[in-house]
Parts: sequence; structure tokens; C-alpha cells
Amino acid sequence: MKDGTGLTEFAKQYPERYFDVGIAEQHALTFAAGLAKEGMIPFIPIYSSFYQRGYDQVIHDICIQKLPVVMCVDRAGIVGNDGETHQGLLDLAFFKLVPNITIMAPKDFKELHQMMDFAITLKRPVVIRYPRGGESQFKFEKHQEIKLGKSEILKTGKDVTIIGIGKTVSTAVEVAQKLAENDINAEVINARFLKPLDKNKIISSIFKTKFVVTIEDGTSIGGLGSSIKELLVDKKAKHIKLKTFAYPDEFIKHGSVQELEKQYGMDVQNIANYVKKEKISKKVLQKK
Repeated sequence: MKDGTGLTEFAKQYPERYFDVGIAEQHALTFAAGLAKEGMIPFIPIYSSFYQRGYDQVIHDICIQKLPVVMCVDRAGIVGNDGETHQGLLDLAFFKLVPNITIMAPKDFKELHQMMDFAITLKRPVVIRYPRGGESQFKFEKHQEIKLGKSEILKTGKDVTIIGIGKTVSTAVEVAQKLAENDINAEVINARFLKPLDKNKIISSIFKTKFVVTIEDGTSIGGLGSSIKELLVDKKAKHIKLKTFAYPDEFIKHGSVQELEKQYGMDVQNIANYVKKEKISKKVLQKK
């Protein structure tokens, strides 16, 4: 899939460093494991929906041996016109189950470059997931250094904690901007890592605001929202309100990214409206 994964030019410039094994994901992963066993650090870009075919190899050939294979998960999340079979909504959940693995998702191209450089230094199995297409129209001004299991606070606030991962980080920032128009001060966190999760920084923010919203371009089961729920249970934080914005536990049909985000309430306006409604309701109850 060199055209689909953007490796056409790389293959031309470095033919001795590029291997195309055809549509054989299981073989590709075991081949990468063999390269890693001999001291190399292979990068293996495969579509999210196709990693499902090589799950056994991810577990047995790469992660059990703690081999430094960088698994680039292309077309993660909603893929628009590729259709139902190609929706990349399950990868955060199924990779999270595997021991010895690090899972990252960048907010933009620059952070993707940072994560690729960082992945080489880890010398262990790494997943980097990113969506189809380009960056969002929102431009991030700052990019902190990548550190293992460390999130990034993009905006401080006191009324609600909004956590995004990957492409949804820009959504989180835009939601915060909408809320500011109604004097709701949101704290925005770029999770960066699903595994290991930055538990200390995240729980500190949540305990401050007592209201957390997670946004992820994946299934509602097993991803970022589930990780935050597990964290709150572990901390016995029953007083915290949590709302997860993700896609439901079903196969998502064909449609453009914009159409599906609106249909499933993943757009900026719907998320902002939910937070505003909750904050207004809370104020009314407090007055009573």
C-alpha cells in the first residue's frame, strides 16, 4: 500500500530500505519482527482496519519479545468514502489490551514527526495512529517535547476538563473556544498517550474541575473514555461527572467524515452544547 500510505517517494529514493509484501499483513508484521531481532528498527504502516488481520503477529511475534517495531496505524478513525469495512475505529481498544506496547496519537503533522523520532529511542513495540487526510484547519502554536506517558495541557481552566487524543485534540480546543463565549473556562489536555496514560496530570485536572469530557475518533468501548473511567474507579472518584464522546458499539456505515461526525454528535457544536447545558443545569440546582 505504498501509494495509500504515502511511501511512493521513499520507495524510489531508498529502494534497499523499502519492502512491499503485498496484501499480507501477517507476513509483514512477522517480517518486521525478524528485522527488529537483527538490530533494525522497522516502521510498518498498515491501515487501521487491516491491522485486525495481523493481531496474532502483533502479540506473539512483536510484543511478547518486546521488539522495537514501530507500527504506524494509517486511516485510524472515520475514513469517509472508503466505506464501512475500512472504518478504523477499533485500533485503540484492541491494541490497548496488549502488554509491552506503547500507544501514541499526534494532534498534527509536527507532533507526528516528534512521535516518530521518539519511537526510535524507546526500542520497544510502539503504535502511532493517525487519520486519513491532512491536518485540521486549527493550527497549534506550541509543541512540547515528547516524554513517555506524558500528556500536554494546551489550556488551563476551572469549569471542565476536556481530553482529546490524536485528531480530536483540535476539536477539544475548538469546543473550549465556543464555551469561552458563554464564560465557561475549560481546561484542554492533549492525551498524546493512551498507554501509558498520564494518570497523575489527568486526575489532578479532573479533581480540580469535577467534570471531564473525553473525545476520541474511535469506539466507545476500550479506548480513551474507558481508560478515564477506569482511572476514576481506581481513585474512587464517584463525585466526578464524566461524558465520553466516541462512536457507538456498532459498525459505522458509509459516509463522509463531516456527515458521520454530525450524525453521531462528534462535531464541535454538539459537544459544546452538551457542556453548556450541563453547566447551566448545575448552576440552577445550586441556586435551589
